[in-house]
Amino acid sequence: MNKNILEFYVKASNLKNVIRTGWKEVGIPSEKIESVADHVYGTMILSLAIIEEKKLNLDITKVFEMIIVKELSKAITNKEESVLNTKEEVDNYTNDVLKDFSDLQKVFTEYKTKESNEAKFVYQVSKLESDVQAKLYEKSGDFTVENALKDIENYPQDIKSKVGNITNASDGWLTFDSIYYEDDLFRNLQDEIRNM
Repeated sequence: MNKNILEFYVKASNLKNVIRTGWKEVGIPSEKIESVADHVYGTMILSLAIIEEKKLNLDITKVFEMIIVKELSKAITNKEESVLNTKEEVDNYTNDVLKDFSDLQKVFTEYKTKESNEAKFVYQVSKLESDVQAKLYEKSGDFTVENALKDIENYPQDIKSKVGNITNASDGWLTFDSIYYEDDLFRNLQDEIRNM
């Protein structure tokens, strides 16, 4: 019982050691690259601010649980790009990491299927947190237009055509993520990020 709690914590705390590799690919200096744990923290803070400010009718506990459990697979694999797509991968993950926490298994499955407003919110707020981080890296001088242009070469063709000429390093990032925003709240927040 107590052992389960401590094992869960130890697995989750490994997120402090897994960097978000996308930032490495756009030339952010290694010592400044955020960890997955940093991203989890940022996403939770952003969620709290949005839910409180906009008075959204969302279960904040479930939102926080989803933010955490969706990233935990990265703590096991030590890879930021680890994504669970197949039913077998999801089952293996829940049996290994969440085996003693059946409610968290349900929350994770709910997130994967995007069957609730909380799941849809978490998907979008996670993207939005990355957009804020891109802007912060740009403002600190660590994310350059030159590196952004190299990154854009890897975008799908339909996104490349929407990006056009960028004047700020975060422009391409913001344009890419905008395809995921399903409502005005996130589109408006993204516009605010552009103007930071």
